[in-house]
This record gives sequence, C-alpha cells and structure tokens, in this order.
Amino acid sequence: MKRQLTAGAVVGAAVLAAGLLNAAPAYAADCLDTVACPTDVTFDIAPGALNITVPDNATLTTQAPSGTPTTWWAYGSLGDVTVTDLRASDPANWVVSVASTDFTHSTTGPLIASSDVYYCSGPATSSDGVGDFNPGQAGPCTAPPPPVGDALGTSQTAFTHTSGVGVNDATWTPSLSVQIPLDAIAGTYAGVITHTVT
Repeated sequence: MKRQLTAGAVVGAAVLAAGLLNAAPAYAADCLDTVACPTDVTFDIAPGALNITVPDNATLTTQAPSGTPTTWWAYGSLGDVTVTDLRASDPANWVVSVASTDFTHSTTGPLIASSDVYYCSGPATSSDGVGDFNPGQAGPCTAPPPPVGDALGTSQTAFTHTSGVGVNDATWTPSLSVQIPLDAIAGTYAGVITHTVT
C-alpha cells in the first residue's frame, strides 16, 4: 500500500510540473491588432563609493642653494591623484584636503617642519561628470624659488567638486616644494603627504 501511494505521488508531481511548464505566460496587456501594446520597464541604480587614489611614493629633486638671501629647495611632482565618485547622488559634491608630516633625516639631521612644505594642485588633467572641478591652488605649479602653493603647516584644500550631480571623477598632478634648512646634512629626508576625500 505504501508503494502505491508513493508511486501515485510521483506521477502526480510530474503531471503538475508538466502543466506548469506548458502553462501560458501571464500578460499585463492583451491588445488587438494595430493597437500599440505597452510593456513597463524599470531598473535600479545602486549607489557606489567615493574614493581617492594616490601614488605609493614620490621622489623630489634637490636643487642647489641659490639666491640672496640663499635658499635651498627640493621640488617635484607627486604623481596623479584621482577622485572617483560613484555615489550617483544629488548633490554629488566632495572636498579633498591635504596634509603633511614633518620631514625627518634618516639618521641625525635637522627636522624640516611641515610649514616649510608647499603643495600646489594645479588644474585637473582630466575630469568627467556634471559640476565644477576646482583646484585648491590654480598654478602654474612652477619650481621654486619662490614656492608656489599653500604651506602644509595646517591642512589645506587640494581640490573640490561643486554643483555636482550623479557620478564623476577628476585627476590632477600636484607638485611639492620643500624648503631645506641651510644647516641640513647629506642623507635622506622623508615625510608623508596625506590626501583625504569627504
């Protein structure tokens, strides 16, 4: 008896499945000939992230002391900095701030304070999206002396995006000028430049 019930259940399930597979699909509209027959279509946009990409490292070129009074500088490009905004928001505005640590000698040389480090963003080298892309320091970011840009003794604005909506991105190539004290000694000086996007 149990075997017959089991077999019957299997046959019944198979018949039901076949009926479902062969059933006609449901239609939202059933239109006569010559009548435009509509289908509503929708899709969702999921918000993404706001992020910033910076070079891992950069090496500046040390210039010879010159001028009256004598000054001594290191200067160079930091490489490309890129903000990618995939939030698809309104407004889609952002601000990038930049800061510097003090520069220290590899062994025992004098400290170079962050207030002697100058940042110059220059204009965007590329940008996409709706809104205004604004450099913190318009440039041109020429080699010192004098230094061009803002001293990083305190955090400075590197770049902003205003009047924005949707997705956007921007890239710029900032330069750095570091005033070297005249009592500096041979060796490597190292510091960290930090960009933050909000």
